[in-house]
Amino acid sequence: MKFSVIIPTRNRPHALAACLDSFNALTYPTGAWELIVVNDGGSRSLAVTDQLRSQLPLQFVTIAPSGPAAARNAGARLAQGDYLAFTDDDCRVSPDWLQQFERGFAQTGLDALGGQTLNPEADRRGAAASQFLIDFLYDYMQDKSGNALLLVSNNVAYRHQAFTAVGGFNQFFPLAAAEDMELSYRLATHGYRQAYYPAATVWHHHRLGAWGHVRQQFRYGRGACFFEQIKRQASYRTIRPTANSFYRSLAPAMRRACLPYRLCLLLVAGQIAFQVGKQFQTVLSKLSGRFTRSSERV
Repeated sequence: MKFSVIIPTRNRPHALAACLDSFNALTYPTGAWELIVVNDGGSRSLAVTDQLRSQLPLQFVTIAPSGPAAARNAGARLAQGDYLAFTDDDCRVSPDWLQQFERGFAQTGLDALGGQTLNPEADRRGAAASQFLIDFLYDYMQDKSGNALLLVSNNVAYRHQAFTAVGGFNQFFPLAAAEDMELSYRLATHGYRQAYYPAATVWHHHRLGAWGHVRQQFRYGRGACFFEQIKRQASYRTIRPTANSFYRSLAPAMRRACLPYRLCLLLVAGQIAFQVGKQFQTVLSKLSGRFTRSSERV
């Protein structure tokens, strides 16, 4: 089998239904891929109907509430494919998604590829701000040799062997925040090569408003705190970037994009929320003396 597709989910049945329906339009050959949905302890009724089970090569498994990193790893342990492709329950894949990943691995010989995430709700400022940051980070988060240091987990594929060799996603991350960046750093440290591959596309239907973007960045700041704690305990290769160079690069990118004034303000507010979230989690970690776990997901 060529590809195993893994989707973590928790209490978002309507989003999951739309996500799974998009796989009915997938043009990849039958029998060459499988679909594994991992319910991360959700209690709401899920949209895995008998019809979908008959239409798709679908496995469904429920685990105790453990966070998205653990849910993805649970799916990977069941996977039979040579490649592991991940997306999220609020995404919809393009019909040629797996063909593009297959072509990308064949052409590049790399170990991991991050696809392009498209925003179908450009009129929502929060979604537009999030999209701008993702596009910026794919360009910015590279080492000196052009190796990607961030492959976003809602549209990414790994060689199964490489993913397993480094231990998959780090389950110390209780939030949907920074666990994908930490895996990218760990892969780079172990000599695996990875890149952004925009031909593999998904649509991210996250319906994010302005306040949702601020909350999202606060959560990402908390994730960054976990990442810094883990990085201090690990032997990662010294890789840029630093926070100062990030902000020195972000401001010119915003100017070049000629973003509307209100969107610029929202991006600034989001970065303030990111720093507040990072400090908030730092205090929690010091008070608890360990990583503070949470079931929060957005």
